[in-house]
Parts: sequence; C-alpha cells; structure tokens
Amino acid sequence: MDKPAKKAIVIKVNGKEQPYTTETSTLLEWSSDDSDERYEKQNDSLQFETDSKRYKKRSPWRSFLFAIALAVVLGTSFGFLVLTIIPTAEKTASPATLQQEQKEEAPIAQRTETVFVIQGGVFQDEKAANVYVQKIKAQQRPSVMIGKQPVYVFLGMALTKEEAKQIASLYEPLGIDTYVKSWNVSIDEKEKEAFFTIVSFISKLLAGQQLVNEQWKQLQSYSFHNEHMKKAYKALQTFQQTNDNAQLWKAQQHILNVLQ
Repeated sequence: MDKPAKKAIVIKVNGKEQPYTTETSTLLEWSSDDSDERYEKQNDSLQFETDSKRYKKRSPWRSFLFAIALAVVLGTSFGFLVLTIIPTAEKTASPATLQQEQKEEAPIAQRTETVFVIQGGVFQDEKAANVYVQKIKAQQRPSVMIGKQPVYVFLGMALTKEEAKQIASLYEPLGIDTYVKSWNVSIDEKEKEAFFTIVSFISKLLAGQQLVNEQWKQLQSYSFHNEHMKKAYKALQTFQQTNDNAQLWKAQQHILNVLQ
C-alpha cells in the first residue's frame, strides 16, 4: 500500500502563511525573540510614559503653597509669643527701676558761673598748701584747697569784685596777704539762684550790712539739695538767732566747699 501523502504543515509568520521547515523553525524562533524584545521595549516605554504623567501631575504650586502656609503659621505663633512676653516684662518692672532709668535718661544740667575769690596763696604741692591752711584755721578763718599742681588756697568768695575786696580787707589785721581774682564754678541749674543769693547775703553780712525780713524769707523759700549749701544756710539761720559773727565765717567755709 502506498503510504498516505504527508500534509505539509503551514504556519503564519508575520501574517503570512508559510510551510513549516527547519528554516521556518529558525525564523519562527527569531521572530519570537524579536517580538519579545519589542514587547519589553513597549512595556518600558509605557512605564516611562506612566511615570512621566505621574510626575507631571505633581504640581510645584503644591509645595509652594505649603511653604507659604507653614511660614504664616510660624510667624503668627512667634508674634503672639512676643506680644505675650513683652507686656509681662514691662508690668513686672518695679517703680524703683523706672525711677533709676529716668534719672539716667535725664542727667542733671550743670552751669558754669563766674564768681570772685579771695586767694591766700599758690603752692606746688598739697603738703606745702596744708601747712598754710593750718595757719589760717588757727585764726578761725575759712579756707579751701583747689587743684593738685599747683594747689590754690582760697579764703573767701563773693559775687562781685568789690564785695570780694571787702572780705579780703578783713584778713589784713591778721597779717594775711590776699589776692582777688575771678573763678569759674559749676552749679546745678536748679540751684543757681539759691547759690547766688546765699553767696551775696554772706558777703553783705561779713561787710557789716544787715538783711531785712524779706531777704531772710527769700532764703527760707529755697529748697537746698547741695549739702554744702544746706550747711551754709543753717549757719546763717544760727547767726540770725544769735548774731554771732563766728557763724558767718562758718557759712563762708561751707560755701567755699562748693568749689571743690
């Protein structure tokens, strides 16, 4: 018997029918590999496009708006914190602290005024000047040392040169030579008038003049802050009550100490 004829195997490669042979098998394998490679490339491309779309969907405005919102929250919180702390610190400040700050902010105004002094001598050092001062004290007269090198020794003070000369004449019977000259003194602006008044009244009283009631009342109207001026005023009050000239020289001593 004749063997039945073998039917050729037909397959489709890339859409075309071809008989199956060894070459066809090889071609089929190559086409299969090529298809797999194209499939992988398509998958990679599809994955890249998908990732790109996801990346594009993440808008930069979202990060920008988040940063602005965070800054607003932090700034508002810090502002409330500052407003809470500062008023509390101001409220807890004691009155003594506030007064001290006011004193530091408003320094005392000083004025330089010119007076006339009775100079007893000028010395190279304090030791020599102190010997002379002890001689003056032995005569129960006022004196003050001013400066370092040289050292001036003043024995009295007046507002005018004429009044200063009258005081200087009181030292002549004691054998003490004097010299009248002008001198600058620094005085608190608020006590300038009181200073001028008390210096003038001491000079008048030492010259033998009398003060009327209005002048004594004028002295009483002042509020002395300088300690030397307070002591000079008290000495004048004692003179008013006792008429003791020694109190006038004490008043002159205290007012001379203002020059130091």
